[in-house]
Amino acid sequence: MSTRPKNRRPADIDRDLDRVQPGHTEPLARGFIEFLGGPFGRFSAPGTSRVVTPLRVITAVALAFLALGWLAKANCIQGNIGDDGVANLDWSGSRQLISACYSDMVPLYGAEGLKDGHFPYAYSWTDNDSTRYMEYPVLTGLFQWLMARITRIIWTAVHAVAGSAPEVAVYFSVSALFLALFWVLAVRCVYAMTGHRVWDTVLMAISPLVVVHAFTNYDTLPIAAALAAMLAVARGRPGIAGMLIGLGVALKLWPLFIFGAYLVLAVRTRRFRPFVVMVASGAATWLVVNLPIMLAFPEGWREFFRLNTERGWEWSTIYAIAARNTSWNGWDEPGAEPVILNAVSLALFLIGCLAIAVLGVLTRRQPRVAELVFLIVAVFLLTNKVWSPQYSLWLVPLAVLALPRWRLLLAWGLAEAMVWPVLMWHMAGDDAKGAPPELLDTVLVIRGALLITIMVLVVRQMLGRHTDPVLDANSGVDPLSGIFLVRPGSTYRGFIGAVSPAGDGAPAKKGRMGEPQEKVAVSTGPGGVADRG
Repeated sequence: MSTRPKNRRPADIDRDLDRVQPGHTEPLARGFIEFLGGPFGRFSAPGTSRVVTPLRVITAVALAFLALGWLAKANCIQGNIGDDGVANLDWSGSRQLISACYSDMVPLYGAEGLKDGHFPYAYSWTDNDSTRYMEYPVLTGLFQWLMARITRIIWTAVHAVAGSAPEVAVYFSVSALFLALFWVLAVRCVYAMTGHRVWDTVLMAISPLVVVHAFTNYDTLPIAAALAAMLAVARGRPGIAGMLIGLGVALKLWPLFIFGAYLVLAVRTRRFRPFVVMVASGAATWLVVNLPIMLAFPEGWREFFRLNTERGWEWSTIYAIAARNTSWNGWDEPGAEPVILNAVSLALFLIGCLAIAVLGVLTRRQPRVAELVFLIVAVFLLTNKVWSPQYSLWLVPLAVLALPRWRLLLAWGLAEAMVWPVLMWHMAGDDAKGAPPELLDTVLVIRGALLITIMVLVVRQMLGRHTDPVLDANSGVDPLSGIFLVRPGSTYRGFIGAVSPAGDGAPAKKGRMGEPQEKVAVSTGPGGVADRG
């Protein structure tokens, strides 16, 4: 008899009688729920409403915060009518910095030839005596081109109604609409992967980072692809998962790191075939997407890799903080390619990945997928020479799945969100009375300290030093494990950590309100499946 979890449809999740109620388990949510009328009682009937379901509520909340995200950028898409009668973008007085409404989508619309209908990777321009091309991976570049085409189609009608709106405002809004749809898709994927803790998805929907960075760049695209891939693995579809990871890497590099988490689980479970299928499918998908551009426009295709190799450190990295607070100016000569910086940041990341792999293989309790992926991506951001503030959006769903501690995650999200206005204020410069570097560094250190705290707690959770609320709510089973599922009660000869929570040390199963139930005695039946006594 298989112990693989059955695939649950959204309707099944909505009717889940065993779902944990945050009004009973989360002090942060308790006050708000009291305001709404109080938490569920013992005679309540969750899951019986056909209209107001958790998924619909969470989706509505996500849409509300996405609307706030658009409003946060709206000040940067205002315009005025020029002498020629054409609406032009108005960034006078460093509006984009003072208002902290900057979005990469706005300047790139004109700079990369999208406004004039040029095809990405074929179009080039000169910048500081060097030839430049579209600087994004292939699918992200094609997404921008498609949004520009849609903008050109509807621009005439929009201009007739709102003549003072610049064309780039329409491009931004069209792009934001599609980026919002991908974020909603990502939210629904997380909802499907939380097991009996569906309300944890609220943490993703209301994250302060959504308001600040949902539309700073195109990061909701790879986030949706990565989460859909993890959901596919949870549902036993490694081929589809690999395809989605391949699409994710064609949007942004970081979904590639998901393979590392599943490699650890493949080693532990000795199930290498699904992992090989996943990698082969991912590689084939990435090649199918990239090969036409690679052959037709080789220089344009290489621009993403060239730029990431030659650029120096970014404002909010550990290297920039060290340079601002010491006399150190880096290992490489000013203006030269940062060869040593590239090597050091790569070495630090690989060392971090090796440490995570060793921990994941040797710990007694099989690590959950979200724990491994979160740690890998967090180490990448901490050690990389580029940590653009919007990159932290990648961590939001992973943190929710790995460590659903409401107060801690919201505190970290607020600290991450504060980085953006302080950084913008600092970049305004002394002439505009910009923020001093000491203020920026203070916010960055607080942000980094909170992220490291979450990482430490995830490691302690893997080692069994404290209860894992996800396993606690799901009878010791990782809802994301799918094809790498280890049956509760099985043993593993790991060397690190406490007794596996899948065995005698299993946490008591939570009742449908989140209260511990009396521990049920189990005996091993035929095929190793536990029979309830």
